[in-house]
Amino acid sequence: MPNPPLTIVTGFLGSGKTTLLRALLAGGAGGRRLALIVNEFGAVGLDAATLARAGDAPVVELAGGCVCCAAGSALLLAIETLLDFAPDHLVLEASGLAEPGGIIRQVRSTGLPLDAVVAVADAANLAATLAATPVTAWQLRSADLIVLSKLDLVGPAERAAAFARLRELNPRAALIPASHGVVAPTLLFGPRHTGADPEPIADHHGAADFAAVTWVADVPLRRAALEQALQTLPPEVYRAKGLVHCSDAPWPDELQFVCGRVTFTAVRLKQPTAPLNTLVLFGSRLPVQAEGLRARFDACADSPERIALWRERYTSFKS
Repeated sequence: MPNPPLTIVTGFLGSGKTTLLRALLAGGAGGRRLALIVNEFGAVGLDAATLARAGDAPVVELAGGCVCCAAGSALLLAIETLLDFAPDHLVLEASGLAEPGGIIRQVRSTGLPLDAVVAVADAANLAATLAATPVTAWQLRSADLIVLSKLDLVGPAERAAAFARLRELNPRAALIPASHGVVAPTLLFGPRHTGADPEPIADHHGAADFAAVTWVADVPLRRAALEQALQTLPPEVYRAKGLVHCSDAPWPDELQFVCGRVTFTAVRLKQPTAPLNTLVLFGSRLPVQAEGLRARFDACADSPERIALWRERYTSFKS
């Protein structure tokens, strides 16, 4: 049986990669049996669990750094694990800070056919992401296909400006508009990758001094306080994501923060999480602010009395 092709999905932090794949899985992936590799820059992975909830595709998570810089053994082991499921197609979701040339070389070393490089661009924050780091432009220039996401958040003028900027950055790539990550599978899959591979980019993390900070806590939070803490984050924090429990609900919320925009999506889990809250923040020069950032979210804990009442209800809800 021939090796299945592999598609790389890249795009800067918060661009909508996981949303694209979640919609693909929820829609049945055009009848394809997919297997997913999810690469997380932070030490704590979250997207793999999100995708596992979206469908029945097997998922392997590679956390703690970009696969473009890591030793190839981790990727090889992940691929070997997934090949046991006899998938029709493999999809590698790269970390938001990954350098495309390094990923392509890693895939080449596995012997799998490279189907295409798909980049996701955030229409609502394209200018901000391009200004944040040169990684964004590198990702877009390397793509065979660019999915322009979050078009539901922009007007006609912003949409036209985003299309023009992307065409300037990458004249050869097909541009596909998408709202809520919905793209026809027939547009995503198909052998496209041709020509020379991108040159490697040295020190692509250091170019913008990006880092990740993780915060965990095992008590329910006051939602209003959490929303306030997120809305007043320092400008160096570009992206945050996680799973949190607030005291006004018995189930957790998937939290997404991109360029000041916050969304909470209730999630019904089959098993309780431990700890209750995990939040990963991404941005520049964050290690020096780590203590203050964690203290900010620690302060969102509800009162001891309300925590006790919530735990009593939560225990009843779990059982």
